[in-house]
Amino acid sequence: MTSDELFAKIQTQFPKIEKAAVPVKDYLTVRLPAKDALVPLAQWLKSNGFDYLDMLTGTDYLGPVDMKGYIRQSNFNVFLPDGATPEIESAANPAFAYKPVIDLLWSFISIHEKARVIVKLELPREAASAPTLSGLFKTADWQERETFDLLGVTYEGHPNLTKILTPDFLQGHPLRKDYVHIKDRFDE
Repeated sequence: MTSDELFAKIQTQFPKIEKAAVPVKDYLTVRLPAKDALVPLAQWLKSNGFDYLDMLTGTDYLGPVDMKGYIRQSNFNVFLPDGATPEIESAANPAFAYKPVIDLLWSFISIHEKARVIVKLELPREAASAPTLSGLFKTADWQERETFDLLGVTYEGHPNLTKILTPDFLQGHPLRKDYVHIKDRFDE
């Protein structure tokens, strides 16, 4: 089945779903109109052979990274060659349309058909939440916890939405563009 044929099938069931303006590689990439469409689409995909959730991730499109609080002295890494510097400056790209949203991305795979569908959902940063897929796909459990921990996205109905990568004392979400690291006992 080609991407166009698969998209036609999806649109028959979900007419409000559109192709994403910028696809991920050459995979069929669709954009959800609202978070309420996620679970029905995921159920439909699973019942049509897309039985594996390969990846769930997110991107914060607020703007350039705020470098406050990050280690910035020259050559703090002993593995870097002399004279090398790990310093980077975060600069705004005037050609990019920054906006206060978090864009979530799910990658569903049909192992039998050797096909992949990318599903995207744009959420407002201040109330970033989506329904959980952990009841449908076991692989969603830890991936949802990861995006919760690093981006602050909550998943409605998740059975154990707790931090998974950062220590409990760390405040904030490190992959958010406005994250400012507060020095702790591990910065010495």
